[in-house]
Amino acid sequence: MARTKLDTPNHRLVKRGNRFYVRWWANGEWQRVSTGTDDQRSAQIYLAQFLAGQGTPAPPKTPTVSAILDAYLTDRKPVVVPRGYETLQTNLKALKRHLGDLEPDHLTKERIRFYRRERTTEGHEVGKADARRIKPIQDGTILRELVTLRAALKFAQTEKWIGEAPYIEVPPQPKPRDRWLSRQEAERLLAESKVLHVRTFLAVCLYTAARSAAVLQLTWDRVDLVAGMIDFGRVAGGKGRAVVPIADSLRPYLMVAHQAATCRFVVEHGSEQENPLGSVKTGVRAAARRAKISGVSPHVLRHTAATWMAMAGVPIEQIARMLGHSDPRVTWRTYAKYSPDYRGSPANQNGFATNFDGGRAP
Repeated sequence: MARTKLDTPNHRLVKRGNRFYVRWWANGEWQRVSTGTDDQRSAQIYLAQFLAGQGTPAPPKTPTVSAILDAYLTDRKPVVVPRGYETLQTNLKALKRHLGDLEPDHLTKERIRFYRRERTTEGHEVGKADARRIKPIQDGTILRELVTLRAALKFAQTEKWIGEAPYIEVPPQPKPRDRWLSRQEAERLLAESKVLHVRTFLAVCLYTAARSAAVLQLTWDRVDLVAGMIDFGRVAGGKGRAVVPIADSLRPYLMVAHQAATCRFVVEHGSEQENPLGSVKTGVRAAARRAKISGVSPHVLRHTAATWMAMAGVPIEQIARMLGHSDPRVTWRTYAKYSPDYRGSPANQNGFATNFDGGRAP
C-alpha cells in the first residue's frame, strides 16, 4: 500500500536502543534526530520544544555579529517593503565587513567608536567609470548602520541567542539639509524631463509630498480624477499611507499620463510592466543636469512639497497628515518657520489644492 502523503510532517517519538528519537517522514524518506535521553518524559519535553522551534534558525553556540545580522535580515524580509529590505541589506554590508567576525561581547563602546572612525575615512566611489571620485560617508549613513546593528542585537536577545544585547552608542542625528526647490527651479526641472514616466514621477512627488516608493507603487485604481483624490494605499505592514487631494498644478500631468497609460501603474516605463519600477534616479538626475539644478533627490522633492505648503499657509496638522507623520510636533519643528503665521503674516488657509497652487512660495 502506498504511503499517505502528508502536507505537514507527522513528528513522533520512537525508541532505538536506549535513546528516544524524534522521527518524521519528509522528502521521500524518514528523518530523525536524537533527543539525547532515555527518559520518556524528558523526550516528550524535547519533542514539544523541537516542534515549537520549527522554522526558527537554531542559535549557534557562540554567535558572531555576522550570524546575528544574517538571522535578523531573514526575520525582517517578510514584513518590510522591498525597498526597506534593500536598505537593510546595504546597512549590513559595512557592519559585516568591519564587525562580522566579532562576538557581541566584543562590541564595546571603544570598538563602536573605532567603527565610526573607520567608516568616516572610507568613502565610496560615485560617478561614471571615466570620472570616478570618492564621496565621504555621511554621519546619517553611519547612524542608520548602527541603529540597524542595535535592532539586530535586540532581535538576538529576544530569540535567546545572547543573554543581553550590548549597548550600541550611536552618533547624534545630523542636522537636516534644508534644500528645497523654488517654483522656478521646479518648472525648469519638469520642462527638462523629456521622458513621460520621469516627468509624471516628479510632478506627483512635487504636488503630493509622497515618498518615492509610494509614488512608484501608485496604481490608477487609486487615482480618482473625477473626485480629485489620490489614495496612496498601504505599506507592507498594513499601515495606511496618505489620501491627498489632486492639486490643480498636478492634474494636467496626470491627465497626460492617464491618456498614455498601457498598464496599471501611474509611473510606467512600458506596456509589459507588471511590477512597479524600482527607481527613476537616473532619469531624475538627467533632468536635473539639463535644468542645471543641483541637489535634486526624492527626499528633496518631498521636502519641497511640504515647504511650499507651509509657505502657502496650510495648517501644520494638515501637512503632517500629507507627510504621514503620526506626531505633528515633528512637522512643526521642520516646517513651522516657513509658515506666514510663524513669520507674523496673515495666512491664507483655504485648502490644500488652492494654497498649494497659488501660495506665495518663491
